[in-house]
Amino acid sequence: MNRIKFSLRAVSLLLCLVFALSCLSCGKTSGDNPGGDKSAADGGMASPDAPVDAIDDADFEALEPENVNPLTGLEASYDVSTSRPIAVMLNNIWEALPQVGIGNADILFECLAEGGITRMLGFFSEYKDLDVIGSVRSSRPYYIDFAQMFDAIYCHAGGSEDAYSQLASRGINNIDGVRGDPLGVYYRDETRMQTMAYEHTLMTTGAGLVQTIEYCGYRTELRDGFKYPFEFAPYGEVVKPDGEKCLKIHLPISTYQTVDYEYDKKEGKYLRFQYNGTPHIDGATGEQLSFTNVIILFCNTYAYDSYGRLHVDTVGEGDGYLASAGEYIPIKWSRTDIDGDLTLTRADNGKTITLNRGKTFVNVCPLTVASEVNMNAE
Repeated sequence: MNRIKFSLRAVSLLLCLVFALSCLSCGKTSGDNPGGDKSAADGGMASPDAPVDAIDDADFEALEPENVNPLTGLEASYDVSTSRPIAVMLNNIWEALPQVGIGNADILFECLAEGGITRMLGFFSEYKDLDVIGSVRSSRPYYIDFAQMFDAIYCHAGGSEDAYSQLASRGINNIDGVRGDPLGVYYRDETRMQTMAYEHTLMTTGAGLVQTIEYCGYRTELRDGFKYPFEFAPYGEVVKPDGEKCLKIHLPISTYQTVDYEYDKKEGKYLRFQYNGTPHIDGATGEQLSFTNVIILFCNTYAYDSYGRLHVDTVGEGDGYLASAGEYIPIKWSRTDIDGDLTLTRADNGKTITLNRGKTFVNVCPLTVASEVNMNAE
């Protein structure tokens, strides 16, 4: 891999060297110090005569934050290393845009629902301070599978009968805004109700979900043996995938929804567009969504009833792409059972993929569009 070093450790060592040389050039000795010579062990500065490589490497370990968000690899406000995230079902039909609070998601999944529309699943690790999020929509079985990949507490508003059946049979910890909202933490936004259909107005908050999780007695620690599917580059480094150039991505998910990403070289992130070139905006901030990593997973997808409800294969293995730092590579995904962990590897050598630290968008696409995806669109 090509690694672009943003090495704070190297900078720190260089500063120490400059300081030592400046002290020597100024003729500083212990005699210039009216308080006497104090060694580093005594709490004072190390002698300028000490070699730079004698500096204890452990002195620089604090450069990595004490608390790291396991979904992004970035600094967290508090310790969430062993805490379960929440996964919230989000409306993405054109008539319900913009979503509110979606920019706070650490990871977003997008997948088809009926009729060519898509819905999203937002994962939030530090959710106790999460403001309004929505609008919240109903569950489908494969979205439950996505939530299980991260051992998340699943938040939704209704669902297909198949989804309800699986929530019960699999013992999924979930908070349902239609058939199971014991504390009333889902509510209708009056402003949205003035311009949108009723089903596009259901919202919730992090504080309310925290209260409901406690009330329901749901497990808040990750299950024993759980392993997150993402591995991140060393702290302070940006890793190029060692693949082909990828500055624009064109992703025709369906005749209704087309997604594009454009790489912002200055920020090192992919700006997201949807619905044929419309910037994807968070209604709470007015800011366009952007992602350090873009993952595309191809899954066998087909309708199984007269309503056009879909089955999406999330068990087995398949192909995909990873785009990050302006490059892309082919990848493989695999999963051994319906509640099992997701594994992502490079297609060229089978090694676990490395993500750059930041937010990630996962596009789950039907196999039928694989040939139409352009990872270097101009």
